[in-house]
Amino acid sequence: MSNQIKILFVDDEQDILMAYQRVFRDSALYEIHTQQFPLELDYEHALTMDVIVCDQRMPHMLGTDIFHKLASLGFQGKKIICSGFSDFDDITQAFNEQAIDHFLNKPWDNEELRSLVTTYKGQSKVSSTESATSDNLMAKAYGQASKAAQSDVPIYINGETGTGKEVMTQFVHQQSTRSQGPLISVNCATLTADLFESLMFGHKKGAFTGAVKDHEGFFEAANGGTLFLDEVVDIPPTAQAKILRALQEQTITRLGDTQDRKVDVRIISASAKPLKTAVKEGRFREDLMYRLNVFPINIPPLRERLDEIPTLIQHFLMEYNFHRDWEDINCPDSVINHLLNYPWPGNIRELKNLCNYLCASIEAPTIELTDLPEEYQYYSNSTQISEDRATTGSSSPDQGTKLTVEEALRQCNNNKTQAAKLLGISRMTLWRKLNNETHDE
Repeated sequence: MSNQIKILFVDDEQDILMAYQRVFRDSALYEIHTQQFPLELDYEHALTMDVIVCDQRMPHMLGTDIFHKLASLGFQGKKIICSGFSDFDDITQAFNEQAIDHFLNKPWDNEELRSLVTTYKGQSKVSSTESATSDNLMAKAYGQASKAAQSDVPIYINGETGTGKEVMTQFVHQQSTRSQGPLISVNCATLTADLFESLMFGHKKGAFTGAVKDHEGFFEAANGGTLFLDEVVDIPPTAQAKILRALQEQTITRLGDTQDRKVDVRIISASAKPLKTAVKEGRFREDLMYRLNVFPINIPPLRERLDEIPTLIQHFLMEYNFHRDWEDINCPDSVINHLLNYPWPGNIRELKNLCNYLCASIEAPTIELTDLPEEYQYYSNSTQISEDRATTGSSSPDQGTKLTVEEALRQCNNNKTQAAKLLGISRMTLWRKLNNETHDE
């Protein structure tokens, strides 16, 4: 396919290269290439790639050295270093010299990796995902993100797991004046309290057993760019005061050092758990919450964005239509309407995984209800049916209900969320009522 994204993965471990391939093998969007060191890199071949993901520490070669040589040869694609924290001095220097675009932690997060490799040459998966959303709620969220991107105010993104907080962060970074700087993503929930301060602020040689060299942390690595703190509610209490100081003064001090270091970093934070709850429970500083939550952006769960589901299904089916002779995969209205009744606790990530499964398992290019996994086939929506009956006073929608819905939509300028609130029903119920009326007509 001419529009495939060509990705080259470079590492000295075959298991790592195989793990990269597993992440992308089920999507027709990517053309995957691998190079295992210590074999000499084919630079002529590498120059044809859109994205290169390279290990930092390999026999007789650093990943940053490879990217410096590629830059001298005129490589224009996306350059990503994947490492295990031990080479921040070299990596930060490469960032400053614009030899690399992004740093990815090992072990990596698959969703973050997919998001990164599809952001190249000014083209972004964020843009394609945004264009796949037709819902007013998401349009509002992206509108807020565009405004926030024009300044350096701290942004706090609130949303359930799987709603797309990482994608929103990518969007803000790309729209900002810092788009040419690094974007460093840190999942605070994965860092132990013992390691958190060393990894975040760096450490001085001899600061603790095993500190054999000076080490730059995430704040310094993100200098001139954006630092994304995911699951920020899980920052250890002992480190929260230092995070607050870094935000207030743009100054950090490495562990075991007395010298202050200025940093120029834009902070975006996110959490699936409410910060206010953590503050009430005494697990999170109130002053840090206010410092992080200057510009809040709320990403609603998928169950509140039903308008978006049909478009997203089409988008993901097209993405995962891999190694098939079919031109398109059709998902009939009957299947889509059935899926609209499902609550989607895993949000967009769950919907994406379902589409991936369907593309791999169906035997014909039209999806049938029986093709769905059992938990989707037999999901009971009796609660929603009871809500419908309580609202309408009958077991089926009548003409009076239809007029009430139409009147509510008129009063709310066709805003379905406000109309549902006016009617005292959920947005999912309103969607089903409108859908039933369309079929009745």
